[in-house]
Amino acid sequence: MAQGANRSADIASGGSYLPMLVVVYIGAFVASFNENIVNTGLVAIMSEFGVSSLTAQWLVTGYMVVTAVVVTFVGFLLKRYPVKLIFSLASAILLAGSVACALAPSFALLLIARLVASVGTGLFIPTMMTSVLALAPRPKLGTFLSIGGCMITFGPALAPVASGFMVTVFGWRTMFLIPAVVVACLLVVGFFVLKPIAEPEDLHLDLASVALSAVGLTVFVYGLGVLTTNLPLALVAVAAGLAVIAAFVRRQGRVDNPLLDLRPMANRRFWPACILVVVSMMTTFSMSVLLPMYFEGAAGASAFAAGALILIPILVNAGTSLLGGRVMDRSGEWPLLPLGFLLIMAGQAVVCLACRSTAIWPVVAASTVVYAGVGLVMSPSQTAGLKHLAPDLNPYGVAIMSTFIQVAACLGPSLFVGVLSSGSASALAAGVSAAFAQAQGFSQAVLVAAAIAAAGFALSLWYARGSAAAPQPARSAAIPGEPTLAQVMKTDVYQVDQTATVHQAVAMMLEHGTSGLPVTGASGGVVGFISDGDVMKALGRQDATAVDLVGALAIYRDDKTFEQRLAEVMESNVMELASHPAVCIDVSASIEEVCTLLGGRRLKKAPVLDGGRLAGTVSRTDVNRCLMRTFVALGEVHGVR
Repeated sequence: MAQGANRSADIASGGSYLPMLVVVYIGAFVASFNENIVNTGLVAIMSEFGVSSLTAQWLVTGYMVVTAVVVTFVGFLLKRYPVKLIFSLASAILLAGSVACALAPSFALLLIARLVASVGTGLFIPTMMTSVLALAPRPKLGTFLSIGGCMITFGPALAPVASGFMVTVFGWRTMFLIPAVVVACLLVVGFFVLKPIAEPEDLHLDLASVALSAVGLTVFVYGLGVLTTNLPLALVAVAAGLAVIAAFVRRQGRVDNPLLDLRPMANRRFWPACILVVVSMMTTFSMSVLLPMYFEGAAGASAFAAGALILIPILVNAGTSLLGGRVMDRSGEWPLLPLGFLLIMAGQAVVCLACRSTAIWPVVAASTVVYAGVGLVMSPSQTAGLKHLAPDLNPYGVAIMSTFIQVAACLGPSLFVGVLSSGSASALAAGVSAAFAQAQGFSQAVLVAAAIAAAGFALSLWYARGSAAAPQPARSAAIPGEPTLAQVMKTDVYQVDQTATVHQAVAMMLEHGTSGLPVTGASGGVVGFISDGDVMKALGRQDATAVDLVGALAIYRDDKTFEQRLAEVMESNVMELASHPAVCIDVSASIEEVCTLLGGRRLKKAPVLDGGRLAGTVSRTDVNRCLMRTFVALGEVHGVR
C-alpha cells in the first residue's frame, strides 16, 4: 500500500492522532483569534500614529486578504512538505509577526508586521482541516471537524474581550503578546508531537498562479469592501478582480502542478457546500463585528461589556457545533442543515425588530438563536462537501473551502459594516439621535444578512434532500484488486432493539451464531453494540477468565451465586451492558481504514452505516478471509504458487 496511507494508519491505530489533533486545533484557534485581535485597539492605534479610520481598517482587511491568498496554495504545500514543517513554519511566522507588531515604531511597519502574521494564519487553518481529514476516524469525521469549527469560531469571538482587557489595562501593544506566547509554546510542542501523515510529493510551485491569485483576490475583495461607499469604483474593481480570477482558474487547468487543483469544484456535492459555508461564515464573522458596534453605539455599553455580551451566544454556538457534528455523523445532512439556516434566518429577523428600541437583552437572546444555527451548519456544511471527495483531492478541497472561508471573512464585515454606516448616516441626516441612528443602521445591516441567510436556507433544502442519493467518492485502490467494504461486510444484519433485555440479545446471538449485535433506536440508527464479551464482564467473577459465553455457562452451571447473577443480568436492559456510543464504520471506508479501526480498537466486529442507517456488519474474520483470497489471486496473476 501507499507509504502515506500506511503512515496515517499507523498514527490512527496507535491512538497518537489525538495529541496531534489537539496541537493543530490550538493552532487554528490562535490563528482565528489573531484575526480580530486589533478591533478593540484601532482607536488607540489611530491616536498614536495619527492615521484615519479608513487607513487603520487595513490592519483588519489587509490581514484577511493576505490570509485568503495564502490558503489558495496551502494544498500544494501540504502535498509537497511534511505537516510538521508547515505547522512549524506557521508558528514561527505568526510569532515573528506578533512580536514585530508589539514593537512597531510606525504605522507602516505595524501594517507590514500584521500582514506577515496573516501568513501564519493562512497556513494554520487548512493544516488543521487537512490533519483532521487524514487522522480522524471516518465515522466521527463530522464531530472532529465540528471541534475544529469551534476553534475557528471561538477565536474571533474571544479576541475582542481579551484584547480589550489588555488595551484598557496595559496598552494596545500588549495585546499582541497573547498570540506570541501561545505560538511560541506550540512551536516547541509541535516539534515533538506532530508526525508525518502522508508521503511528500515532488511538486513545483507555479509563481504565475501565486501572482494571479494574489492580485485577483485583493482587487475583488477591495471592490466588495467599497460597494456601499463608491459604487462605480466597486464595480470596476469587482469586474477586474473576477477577470484575474478567471485567468487564474484557466491557468490551473493548463499547468502540470496547479497551485489550486480545482477538480473538487466539478463535484456537484462539493461546490454547493462551499456556498453554505460562505453564508455561515459571513454570519458569524459579521455578527462578531456588528454586535459590539450596536452594544456600544446604540445601547451605550462599554467596550469590555460589549465583548462580554457576545460570549453568551458564543457558548451556545460551541454546544450546537458539537451537537451538529454528532448529528451529522449519525443522520447526515437532512434535516440538520435546513434547520440550522432556518434558525439563522429567524434569529436575524427578530434582531431586526428588537434592535430598533436600542434594547440589549432581546438582541442578545435573538443573536443566541443565530449563533445556535451557525453552530449546527458551519462544520457539517464542510463535512458534507469534503466527505464526497476522493482522498487524493482532500488537500485541495480543504484549500478551496478555506479560501471561501477567508473570502467570507473579508466580505461579510466589509459589506455589512458598509450598510450599517450608510443607514446610520441617512438616519442622522433625518435628525434622529446618534444612538437611534446606529440602531437603524444595525437593523438594515442585519436585514441584508437575513436575506442572505434565506438564500442559504433555500439552497440547504435542495442540497440536504439530495444527499441521501449522492454517490460516495471513488477511492483509488492501494493495491490492484483491493476489495471494497461493500464486498466484505455481511448485509443480512441481525440487530436488537434498545428496549430489549439482555436475555433476548443472548438468545439472538445463540440462534444466529454471532458474537455480537448492533443495538438500534426508534429511528433505526445504531445506538450501541452488545457482544458476548460484554455479557461475560457482567457475569464473570473478578478472578474468573472465560473464553466465550457457552464456555462460561458450562463453568458456572452448578454455581448458585452465578445463577442469581445470571438472572439479574438477563433481566436487565440491553443498553446497560452494550458499548455506547457504538464504534461504527461508514460504508465508504476503505479496507485499510476498516483494518485500522478494528485493529486499533481491538474489536472483533463493528456495524457498518450507510447515510447514518445500519447497512451491515464487518468482522475481523470477514476482512481476513477476503484479504487472503485477494492475496492468493494476486499471487496467481504473478505466477506465484
